[in-house]
Amino acid sequence: MRITYQHANPRGGRESTLLRFEELIPDQTVAVLIDAGSGATVDDLLDRSADEYLTAVCLTHAHLDHYESLGRVIQDGAPILATPSTTAILEDVLAAGEAYYDITETERVIDRLDACDSWTRLVEGLHVHPVPAGHAPGACGFLFAVRDDDVYRTILATGDFTRRGAAGYPGLPTDLPVDVLVLTGATNSSFEATATELVTSITERVLAGAPVLACVSALTGVQIAYWLGHYFDRIDERVPIRLAGHVANVYDRLGYEVPAVESIPVFDDPGQFVENGAIAIAGPEVPVGGSSSRLFEQLRTDANAFVVQVTGGGTDPVTSGRCTTADFVFSNHPTREVVDDVVAAYDPVHAVIVHQRNDGADRFTDRYDSYVWATDDADEYCLFDRGGWTGPPWVSERTVRTVEANTDMTGHLFQDISSSSVPVPTVERTPSVDLTGEGLHLDSLDERFGGGESVADTSPPSPTADDAAESAVDDAAESAVDDAGEPADEGSPGLADIERRLDAIETRLRADEFEARVIDAQDGVTLLRLDEEIDDVSHGDRLTVSLSPIE
Repeated sequence: MRITYQHANPRGGRESTLLRFEELIPDQTVAVLIDAGSGATVDDLLDRSADEYLTAVCLTHAHLDHYESLGRVIQDGAPILATPSTTAILEDVLAAGEAYYDITETERVIDRLDACDSWTRLVEGLHVHPVPAGHAPGACGFLFAVRDDDVYRTILATGDFTRRGAAGYPGLPTDLPVDVLVLTGATNSSFEATATELVTSITERVLAGAPVLACVSALTGVQIAYWLGHYFDRIDERVPIRLAGHVANVYDRLGYEVPAVESIPVFDDPGQFVENGAIAIAGPEVPVGGSSSRLFEQLRTDANAFVVQVTGGGTDPVTSGRCTTADFVFSNHPTREVVDDVVAAYDPVHAVIVHQRNDGADRFTDRYDSYVWATDDADEYCLFDRGGWTGPPWVSERTVRTVEANTDMTGHLFQDISSSSVPVPTVERTPSVDLTGEGLHLDSLDERFGGGESVADTSPPSPTADDAAESAVDDAAESAVDDAGEPADEGSPGLADIERRLDAIETRLRADEFEARVIDAQDGVTLLRLDEEIDDVSHGDRLTVSLSPIE
């Protein structure tokens, strides 16, 4: 048996990899493509004269940079394997993508789509199983098991991954048997801080009574709605969250039921989304078309409105209009330290770095006690050849001895690869909610918004200003009427006295002080958020504010 790898789009995002397995089938090379990003091709890579055919495409998740070329690479009757969640949404994703990108052959892609959630036989001697990968709802990696006489050789292609969960979907495990790690090298050291700041900004504005619009891609929109819905439930705030268009479709297809979240895939009146103290979530990421553009037009001239644009980077946000705008780059990748921890946990013979180029790929060279492949071309490289692992031709004998001394080169004994004897974590969404495990800094959020585990309060409520006013009015009225229900005598307060008391009560209430926080002060607009609720005020009321900074 012989195993090789090859970049399928070295001049693109380099997230697409072709794995070849020779001698599994007589006179034929089995080829499996992992992801089909921009510029991915197999026609130029497969040698028909040597009987090389595409056996399968493994799609890790439904982000554009991983599915864009699916319609151009499928051939030879190869199935497209994906998790049940990705399979459920891909038709909607492709349909939406056609409006903005060069997406082709969508019907043929859907016909080839095959949901995969357990060990699946590709050919005799080669099985594959999806593994959870965090990163985005429905994302996965793929674990391959290749029969080599009486043992199996294993390859894990992580796809884009995080150890964090994503909208209820678990992160990448680190307890699988792995010989070859095809590792996405994309990292981000600031995701958790950015995600927390994003949730903070939206929460501040919506609790201050502003109408909020979040412009996002579909999967990111679902993830943000999941965070917001569950966080508002945690802090006992009833904030309507309405998903529009494509985001709503994906939410429904994935079967979510998040508190306070309503999906409205088709709508005639954009005004039904725009409400003070409510959130609308729609795509695309920048409101220049689609649902987000229609909703943005409703808010463009509203100085009280807040529009946040959540992009994947490299896109200029829209800043025109009287509304307040903000933008965030949403790049859900692990830190470098987490990548190192994953490699250390798996301790593979080979680490093949993908989705990185130039310096980003070079920083992995000689970083691990494994054979590290950080190539940037379309050459085919051999990983295993007839009974043994082979290192890169450029490594020294010292490196070979180090790898052989520090890694398990013997393979894995599995009795029945297609049974549960080789346990792999499920790729399905979990019912439990762990916002901290998804990267949100709940301590920071709770400190600002008073969250935490809700505890039933059985003590009598403290009297409010309104309670005091009502009590005073009752006392005054009672003193003006005797026990028999007749008007009190001249020694008791009369109606004029009651009126004076009511005036005094009103004056005292109007003089009450309420602490507030400045949440925005720019472009001639200052927004305040009160730390406690004031009854009997509504949007548009004019109030007198006396400023007294609190030390």
